[in-house]
Amino acid sequence: MGIENICNLQNCTGCAACKQICTHEAISMQLDEEGFLRPLINQDRCVECRICIKICPVNTQTIKYEPIKVFSGWSNNEETRLTSSSGGAFVEIAKLILAQNGVVFGVSMDSNMLAHHIFIESEKEIYKLQGSKYIQSIIGNAYKDAKQFLQEGRKVLFSGTPCQIAGLRNFLHKDYENLYTVDLICHGVPSPKVFKDYIHYIENAINEPVKEVKFRCKKSSWIFYNMGINPHVEKKGSTKYSYIGNYYSDPYIRVFLRDNILRPNCYQCQYASLKRVGDFTIGDWWGYKATTEKDKDFDRKGVSLLFCNTEKAVAVSLRLNMYLKERTKKEALHTNLPLKQPFPMPKTRDEFWSEYRTKTFIDMVKRWMVPERITLSKYCRIYHRNNTLLYRFFSLYERIVKKIGLNKFVIYKYAK
Repeated sequence: MGIENICNLQNCTGCAACKQICTHEAISMQLDEEGFLRPLINQDRCVECRICIKICPVNTQTIKYEPIKVFSGWSNNEETRLTSSSGGAFVEIAKLILAQNGVVFGVSMDSNMLAHHIFIESEKEIYKLQGSKYIQSIIGNAYKDAKQFLQEGRKVLFSGTPCQIAGLRNFLHKDYENLYTVDLICHGVPSPKVFKDYIHYIENAINEPVKEVKFRCKKSSWIFYNMGINPHVEKKGSTKYSYIGNYYSDPYIRVFLRDNILRPNCYQCQYASLKRVGDFTIGDWWGYKATTEKDKDFDRKGVSLLFCNTEKAVAVSLRLNMYLKERTKKEALHTNLPLKQPFPMPKTRDEFWSEYRTKTFIDMVKRWMVPERITLSKYCRIYHRNNTLLYRFFSLYERIVKKIGLNKFVIYKYAK
């Protein structure tokens, strides 16, 4: 009779360290009813060695670091900055590692719109890992592969959610000087099942298969990003999309940010704090304020938050091709809630999933994924930012309304 559970299932992050550490191949990762991967133990194969229990980050916590250096900034390469979700920090770190015959691990979407951890060995392949993927990745054998490269003496950069970095470090069971880890400031991982249904919904709407998804398209703004589906370059050289889901109206963005579809453990995430498990921590520097000419148009191009949590990371930061501004931990805490605490579980979560099991996705869109209410001034700033006269008028309007305490006009913006 083998062991039944590796950890409390409500706290399981799906990091898959248990599966990869098991030499008896007694553990597989299976989808639960919400679409999240969880370990399943084959009782016939399990020999009760309990190694999986010992290395599980839920049971054995990983060492955490306080940030040594805190920066806001962006890549000096304009194309890198514009094609990244934030300011391009990950790409610049990856370039340094690859230039030293290193290997970089990150998340890529396959042709079936599934997110997988893969590795690359060439700068030409960075595009595969670039940009946020608002879906939990399938780790596969990434920890085993990383260990193999580390033992060969090659430098390895491994990026992922904090729970995935904790899984890797517990799996390795030792520190490697040639390992560099990047943890993300994570909102929480949304349901792959909901994302899959969303993809089918979009395919029906645009009448073509979804081949590529850009979760953080900066077509109109970095702050008010869009969901971009199937980009294609036209004769004039401009990029068009088969579908653009606006920040305040796209069904998937809305349901993700309303927190009903996060993995259950995310609501009590032990990594949602200033103490980090990676050498680096990266995210968006929300609330950035322009103070110099270099800050021009930051709201469209993006700004990275970069923590250097170890001396290794500090040494690398000195060589990054980035415009970096040193900041304080106190300033950083104002930019992202997950640096303080996890997002709380909504009271509506059980009701959402109860209806999801019985209703069509279209019904769920109408009931749970409706557009957000936004002010008229914000609408103009998002969708007419290139109209200088309107943009300035509504920026002035916003300041006046705020100063005298009037109610703002509120409208709905619906998805196209």
